[in-house]
Amino acid sequence: MIRSLQSLIRSADAAIARLYLSHCAERDSLMGFLFHSLFRGESEIGKNHIDPLQRTTVDQFRQFVEYYLHIGYRFVDLDDIARGLPAGGKYAVITFDDGYYNNTRALPILQEYDVPAIFFICSDNVRENRCFWWDVLYRELIDRGVPRQTIYRNGLAQKTLTTGEIESRLAGRFGSRAFAPRGDIDRPFSPSELRDFAQSRHVRIGNHTAGHAILTNYPPEQVRSQVQSAQQALREMTGASPIAIAYPNGGYNPAIAMICRDLGLSIGFTTQQRKNPLPAQPQAAGQMALGRFCLHGSSPILTQCRTCRSDLQLYPLMRDGYVSLRRRRHSSPTARQDAAVVASV
Repeated sequence: MIRSLQSLIRSADAAIARLYLSHCAERDSLMGFLFHSLFRGESEIGKNHIDPLQRTTVDQFRQFVEYYLHIGYRFVDLDDIARGLPAGGKYAVITFDDGYYNNTRALPILQEYDVPAIFFICSDNVRENRCFWWDVLYRELIDRGVPRQTIYRNGLAQKTLTTGEIESRLAGRFGSRAFAPRGDIDRPFSPSELRDFAQSRHVRIGNHTAGHAILTNYPPEQVRSQVQSAQQALREMTGASPIAIAYPNGGYNPAIAMICRDLGLSIGFTTQQRKNPLPAQPQAAGQMALGRFCLHGSSPILTQCRTCRSDLQLYPLMRDGYVSLRRRRHSSPTARQDAAVVASV
């Protein structure tokens, strides 16, 4: 039901965008884009080594870059955003979350078109060569024949917990070896690979917490620990301290943003799918809550690229409302007990 409604609203947004852009000038803005993994093609997705999430292929990523360059957008990096972006321009920023080694597939495209990107890294997974918990859940249950919709619901239930609690539950069900990578597609960077990757002038490294902590599930002292630990580890691995954070699962609030500022982070990215208005002033509160669009490989990329440009969109409003409702529901007293459902699957 939800997926059908999503498809319907996205189709409506695509139609609205065609009309809007043919009759109106789009507003100047900074548009953020969120990616996770890059696949070589459908055959690699079909191996089910990781949760495919957006199902984005290398070819689709290239189409995305070419599209926005063709229509006159300028891809910016963290220094541009930190200095502030004036009104009167159209800007885009590319971000990748988590720290998958397969993100190296983006680098040849970034170099070819001379555009930058920000890679937000979970430092514990890199240092420990440990797979991300959602991939473990996905592939272990897929191997057992569990329907994808059931896996999706189980994944949502886990997001009421801390990362340590989630990983402990999954290790108890599937064994600790389930967190061992199966190959290059599901593994994180190694520390030396991340160091070398970060040397490229097209790459900037950002903070994604030590253990992909959904920070709204943690008390303030543990929020500080998660962010500070990642800052220190990433500085040791790459030689530079991040100035930006992407909040895992978009979980943030003003208190979390303040802690991040105290630790030297001046830019924050959410998962809210919206444009960021200009001018963007340095140190402004909005710099800690920048929105990002999430393209997906299950429908034509170029149609989505055009739709994101529209200043009239229904899907982001629906998604924000759904996420807010889901978070309230999962914050109920029984939600943490419900998260144990995976153990009985």
